[in-house]
Amino acid sequence: MRIPGRRPVRVYVDAKILNMHDPSLPKEAYVGYVVDGSGRKNVKRVEAQETDDAEVLAILFAIEELGLLGRFTVVCDHESVVSEARRDRAKNPSELLRRLRETLRSHPKVRLEALQSNPAHQVVTEYVNALKAPAES
Repeated sequence: MRIPGRRPVRVYVDAKILNMHDPSLPKEAYVGYVVDGSGRKNVKRVEAQETDDAEVLAILFAIEELGLLGRFTVVCDHESVVSEARRDRAKNPSELLRRLRETLRSHPKVRLEALQSNPAHQVVTEYVNALKAPAES
């Protein structure tokens, strides 16, 4: 999965929980990954009620399916999950986080990194906040 002289392949993961903001509806969680430049991808439904858990399950899903293929970097846009997974110690980690840490230790060729911040996100946020400011005065 690695071409000599090039950086490891990047695998982008994501999770989505449907009906997250409507307690009257059942939540449905889905996780998936895309292998950059290869067209390889997969999605599955998982049991998760919280965004953090769903993101951890997305990372685990990618590693479990691709872990034997060689060196690669899993890229996740949920920075707090990435930072918690990288910590050596944490007080009372969840079972899922403990499982992720063990999986990363058992797959030393797999790196985990947070997606760099999207500059467009800040531009849009500032614009929307500026629109709301006069109405709040």
